[in-house]
Amino acid sequence: MTTLTMPPHATTPAPGTPPDGAAAAITTPYVAVALPLGVDRTFTYALPEKLRGRLRPGQRVSVPFGKGNHMATGWAVSGQEATDLREVKPVAEILDAAPLLTEDLLDLAFWISRYYVTPLGQVFEAILPAAVKRGAGFKTVQIVVRTEKAESDVGRILSKQRRVLDRLAEGGAGLAPRELARQAGCTVAVIKSLQEKGLVRIETRQMDEFARDLFLELEEPKAVHLTAEQGLALQRVKNLIAAGKFGVVLLAGVTSSGKTEVYLRAIAEVVDAGRQAIVLVPEIALTPQTIRRFRERFTQVAVLHSNLSDVERHRQWRDIAEGRADVVIGARSGVFAPVRDLGLVVIDEEHENSFKQDTAPRYHARDVAIMRANLVGVPVVLGSATPSLESYQNTRSVEHYQEARLTQRIGGRPLPPVRIVDMRLEAAERKGHHVLSRPLEAAIAEAWRKQEQTILFLNRRGFATHLFCVKCGHAARCPDCDVGLTYHAKPGYLQCHYCGRRTPPPRQCPACSAETVNYWGTGTQRVEEEVRRKFPDIRAARLDADAAAARGGHEKILAAFRDGETDVLIGTQMVAKGLDFPNVTVVGVINADVALSLPDFRANERAFQLITQVAGRAGRGPKGGQVFVQTFQPEHLAIQQAARHDYEAFARDELESRRVRGYPPFGRLARIIVRSPSRQKAAEAIQALAGRLLEPARVAGVHILGPQPCPIAKLSRFWRYHMILKAPTAKALLFFWNRVRPDLTPPGGVQMAIDVDPQATL
Repeated sequence: MTTLTMPPHATTPAPGTPPDGAAAAITTPYVAVALPLGVDRTFTYALPEKLRGRLRPGQRVSVPFGKGNHMATGWAVSGQEATDLREVKPVAEILDAAPLLTEDLLDLAFWISRYYVTPLGQVFEAILPAAVKRGAGFKTVQIVVRTEKAESDVGRILSKQRRVLDRLAEGGAGLAPRELARQAGCTVAVIKSLQEKGLVRIETRQMDEFARDLFLELEEPKAVHLTAEQGLALQRVKNLIAAGKFGVVLLAGVTSSGKTEVYLRAIAEVVDAGRQAIVLVPEIALTPQTIRRFRERFTQVAVLHSNLSDVERHRQWRDIAEGRADVVIGARSGVFAPVRDLGLVVIDEEHENSFKQDTAPRYHARDVAIMRANLVGVPVVLGSATPSLESYQNTRSVEHYQEARLTQRIGGRPLPPVRIVDMRLEAAERKGHHVLSRPLEAAIAEAWRKQEQTILFLNRRGFATHLFCVKCGHAARCPDCDVGLTYHAKPGYLQCHYCGRRTPPPRQCPACSAETVNYWGTGTQRVEEEVRRKFPDIRAARLDADAAAARGGHEKILAAFRDGETDVLIGTQMVAKGLDFPNVTVVGVINADVALSLPDFRANERAFQLITQVAGRAGRGPKGGQVFVQTFQPEHLAIQQAARHDYEAFARDELESRRVRGYPPFGRLARIIVRSPSRQKAAEAIQALAGRLLEPARVAGVHILGPQPCPIAKLSRFWRYHMILKAPTAKALLFFWNRVRPDLTPPGGVQMAIDVDPQATL
């Protein structure tokens, strides 16, 4: 996580800030324009006299580009007084009536470009939703408008022309030419004749087709009394708000300890002062349940997430930009919400990997949110029952971080007891393969008998994780990716979960033709089948990417579970966090070893977080609850500590291990990946690049690990190689990038990606 305090500007917008919060207009002869071309530079264009003073940083422009002078859309960055270029092409057109990015978002874009080593044009494209760029939700129409020219200046007015002018005077302004002609009892030719005389003009405008649902009537809020711990946590945030200063409060609270209530009270403090708040939540937790809690308190709540249609997304973005939203709830990209007067940022489940973008710019929304809050001088609240070790360590080493802890559940309810089930013993004592252990089966049956509910968690989709020939050992693999295919029983196909390729399952082994093909491993479909087979009277449902693929599928499945129409909910990470169902008394972790098996230094942390988070779904009501963790590694320290709900012990042990190895938070990592359809070209490119980087790395104190093939060496027909950069500090890594950035262009036929602060190295 970045702990830089100010954005390093390679280029700064023109000085001065007009009342609307945008940067001052550009009046210079030239302008720097960023184009979304993957080229790590800006381009200089002449700014025609007629456009000077009308263009501001953050507005889009149409410019000629390349030898063919095809028109491209770019972003105005800053004014330039002079240039060394012999020939400078002019800006053709300003595309936006006003800047689409506020000044703090412009500053943030510069910082993202530098810190995440991404061309500025690509950063701008990421900040502005595609639906906004396309103008989704608007229709372009032509309307007739009366000019200021007097009738006496044009001579004779014919009778039909008079009827048109009279209709305009009576309130017909804003009508389309054809409709105005119909109402005036003439043809469109009459209107065109008035246009030639200069008495009317035909304007092209975009008409808003949005339907508004932002404003809601509030119900009478229920009286909620804060615990002493909640009150102390809230006061720390309110102190920062009152002081008008930047700071980060890590709200480390066990599951069901009332973190959301602290968020709501802090946000109310900001909204009452006429300012806005941004709340970031993981995509999987962005459910109607989450949104409903905020809409119960605030009348103007905008929502930004991936399930919105283009029209809905543009509508919400416009509402935010025009000041009609007090609270913005969003997933990762919500950090770029165009709020006018930001007063607070909240990141719920701040440890979540889904906050990391996996395409350029590869930003982490938590870190970007902290930088944006720093730019405007407002506080940030990070909430989690299992804080990332980076955030946890920052509270102990970084001045502007502080920690507030919630150690007790609301109502004094205890954390659920966790039973570790040794699946080695289950396998030895029972015949055949059983997804559910005997203790978990008994608990499910007992919960159903009491009309209580169960959640079963497994972080693998599908029925079986791979197809395997018992005779020759052949395993079905994706021909385009270096990974095994997952079998989906319904509708019956093998699928690659990386490129999406689907193929029918073979009846015979493709390698030896033997009819000894078996399905191995366990996915959520298989768990669902076993629950239905062993408990035919139990109503089971599955919530994973496949089951929730249809629009609204996620919400419908959860609504049925909330309403008691489902007894057992089986799912992936979608069921692990953000759900509050008081009738859930049993939670089962089907295979706790999945996260531990990943070749990543964060594997222990992720396993601990997942077990703790999914265990937190149990016992949230007065009936209590119990958790069963099935594992083949019952003695593993992360599993033992998660079973004891002992975050402090886990953090202490894991941080010491990372300190010895120089891993984050005690160092910084970056990853350079090259890929090509040609394995040889990819290998040669990474070797050549590593050779160029050795000396700058030595000077900067950066250690290069590799290069070598990626753990998943082939994806979507591309061969992949990478190297890991290991630096003692963020400053050392930035110094390194500044020295080598011009030399990072790969040869033809090879693509390159840079991932700063990677969350995975597969």
